[in-house]
Amino acid sequence: MKAGFSYDDIMKMNNCSIKDIYHRLRGRFDKVSWRRVVCHNTGCPRWTFVLTMASHGKLYTRDRLQSWGVQVDQECVLCKQANEIIQHLFFECSYANAIWSTLLAWQGIKRSVNGWDEELRWAEKWTKRKTTTVELYKMVLATTVYYVWQERNARTFQAKTKGWELICKKIIQELHCRSSRHTEKILHSLDWYPLQ
Repeated sequence: MKAGFSYDDIMKMNNCSIKDIYHRLRGRFDKVSWRRVVCHNTGCPRWTFVLTMASHGKLYTRDRLQSWGVQVDQECVLCKQANEIIQHLFFECSYANAIWSTLLAWQGIKRSVNGWDEELRWAEKWTKRKTTTVELYKMVLATTVYYVWQERNARTFQAKTKGWELICKKIIQELHCRSSRHTEKILHSLDWYPLQ
C-alpha cells in the first residue's frame, strides 16, 4: 500500500478522521509483541535505543558481521565460551547471566535466567501489568542490555575490561539517579549495593 493521497481519495473524503489520515500517510504496520517493554520505558533514551535494536535483532554482533562477509573471530569476548549471537549475549553468556541474575534477585524476582528470546517473551507477559515494579523492571532490563553491550564494545574495540560486580553497581547507581517519582519509592526500599 502506498502512502499519501490521490485526487480520487480526497474527493471521496466526506467523513474522515485525523486517525484515518494519519494511517493513510504513515501506512499500517503490525504491532511488535515487545512494544510494552520498550515503549513508555522511563530509562535513558540511549538505553531504550539499544534495547530496541536488540529486540529487533539489529545489533552488530559477530555472527551478523560474518554474514555480511566481514572476517571476525566469532568467540564471545565476555565469556570466551561460545559464539557471539544475540541469544547468547543476552543472557546465556556467563558474564551477562551473572549481571542479570543479580539484578533480578535485587528486584525480588525469583526465577532462572534464560536466553534473549525467552527473556523477551517473559518481559512481554510481565509488562502487561501497570505497576511501579513493572516500570522498574523495564528500566533495569534496558539498562542491563545497554551496559552489557557497552562492555562488549569496550572489550572489542578498546581492550578494556570491567568485572560484572562493578557493572551491577553502576547499573543500580544509574537507576537511582534516573528514577522517576513513581519508581523512587520502590528504589529506596531496595539495597543500593547488593554485592557487599
